[in-house]
Amino acid sequence: MKQFSPAKINLTLHILGKRPDGFHELETLMVPISFGDDLEIDRSPSGIQLTCSNKDLPLNEDNLAYRAAAIFLKEFAISSGVSIAIEKRTPVGAGLGGGSSNAAAVLLALRKLFAVDVSDEKLAALAGQLGSDIPFFIYENKAAICKGRGEIIEPLSLRGHYQGLLVHPGFGVSTPWAYKTYAANPQKGVEGEKLADGFILRNDLETAAFSKYLWLPAAKAWFQQQPEVFDSLMSGSGSSVFTLTHDEAGIEPLKERFLKEYGATLFATGFRVTA
Repeated sequence: MKQFSPAKINLTLHILGKRPDGFHELETLMVPISFGDDLEIDRSPSGIQLTCSNKDLPLNEDNLAYRAAAIFLKEFAISSGVSIAIEKRTPVGAGLGGGSSNAAAVLLALRKLFAVDVSDEKLAALAGQLGSDIPFFIYENKAAICKGRGEIIEPLSLRGHYQGLLVHPGFGVSTPWAYKTYAANPQKGVEGEKLADGFILRNDLETAAFSKYLWLPAAKAWFQQQPEVFDSLMSGSGSSVFTLTHDEAGIEPLKERFLKEYGATLFATGFRVTA
């Protein structure tokens, strides 16, 4: 069984304060995009067999996709095993939720594969045991306001149609480091343009990430000067930067100029918001 595993971007990310459990209270608008990974998931006689095109990723309990399969099989008392093959395209440590999306994709595929009668809400609760971002991906092709640590999901329908260019510098930003740096000097992110749906682009983790990784503010500023671009923002805790363009026709010329300016080997892909 094939299952697409979309990446996500954060159109807003507001940090509301520190929680008693040590995490930060969030309110973020997350949306799935047309770019992501492909998974092939099938029954096997026993156990969990995981393969991945990215040879740097673990193939055991340290991989969220593996853990998702394990928790599903245990929760629903399934005695047979599964094989999972991941064609990995989403950069790692990029603020795009790649690993979380893979885990959700496994849960969604196994629900179909084993014909388990479980609602999205209950599957999302199971996903929440694995990580904060994973429940969002259970609600396929839905935008959502995510609160708490990110695990409280309020799906919504967007009126606007959004597309753009997603780029990655080739290095990651540690999420714990980003939040720790923010906590040492809490500053709201710079407010950007207002979307058709009324949300204003803002990421409160930009200030922390930009203070160390100077490529990120440079790329964002460069994008904001380009005629095709509506606005630009870092996604999640970084290190991906995305633009929203005025229309799809502007994506390819923008991509060509970006690669000419920053290096032809860098990651850059067009995308559509699929919510």
